[in-house]
Amino acid sequence: MLKTTNDILIEHLRGEDADLRRVALTQLQDEPELVAVEDLLPLLLDDDAAVRRLSIGLLEEIGDARAIPELIEASVDGNPDVANAARTALREFRTRDAVEPLIAGVSHPNPDARAAAILALRELQDSRALAALTQATRDDFPHVRREAIIALAHLRRAESLPSLRAALADSEADVRKIAVGAVSFFNEPTTNADLLKTLFDEDWQVRRESAIALARFPSAETNAGLVGALDDTHWQVTKEALASLGKLRAPFASQVVRFLVHEVADVRIAAATALGEIGDRAAKSGLLHSLNDADTGVQKAARRALESLGENFAQR
Repeated sequence: MLKTTNDILIEHLRGEDADLRRVALTQLQDEPELVAVEDLLPLLLDDDAAVRRLSIGLLEEIGDARAIPELIEASVDGNPDVANAARTALREFRTRDAVEPLIAGVSHPNPDARAAAILALRELQDSRALAALTQATRDDFPHVRREAIIALAHLRRAESLPSLRAALADSEADVRKIAVGAVSFFNEPTTNADLLKTLFDEDWQVRRESAIALARFPSAETNAGLVGALDDTHWQVTKEALASLGKLRAPFASQVVRFLVHEVADVRIAAATALGEIGDRAAKSGLLHSLNDADTGVQKAARRALESLGENFAQR
């Protein structure tokens, strides 16, 4: 019996010649339906990294969830290209039957594999993953906790809020910063108070994230907290506090106008923009002075702010 092209390709996949395995895998990229998952899974352990990577690409195209456990293993392959390909492939499994094997991956002994499984679960946004993701917010490894918090934020289930709030006190600043953004998705009575506390975090990037997030929670307490953040030791926090005060149209133009002469141009721009949004004509004098600022970005921001206050430059 004459062998078909498909038979020959499968023989090459099972053969000892790595070059032939690579050629066969490359040819099958255009017709993935010709190969079975069972023929590809052993190749994820192949000695040749290119064979492993090409096999992952085919498994991604086929999209059979039975490949997920092996792809999770491949996500911690010693070859970075192979590991990256596996992590990318896992995110492409977006059917309901992918949820359970990915949840199983959240308890993998390797933290990088756990993180890869959680990243893939983020895309699915399936409530069945809630318990596993909640548990992962207490993982020993910060990058796993970080991925779990982001995934829970995508789920936006009220049951996850206690874990997200607890993450605001995480030992790692990067995790706390992500937690600020996650908590801000919930319009709950405690959210505003939680975020106001993070304005005093020891890490300036967490404080900056908090200043940004508070723009979603208008209240007298928010306004007071943001006014206090204007004098933060890091100008990046000051800039975001100014931006949030503007978005909230907080009646604190007198506190904002002094930043029109700040040493950092980005802060001056933020101050001018905020004053235009607040709409207090008492800021007009300072904004007129900013039209002569050395930075053209400040000049443009001041001009827009003055226009919002009723100044008509077209007649000048």
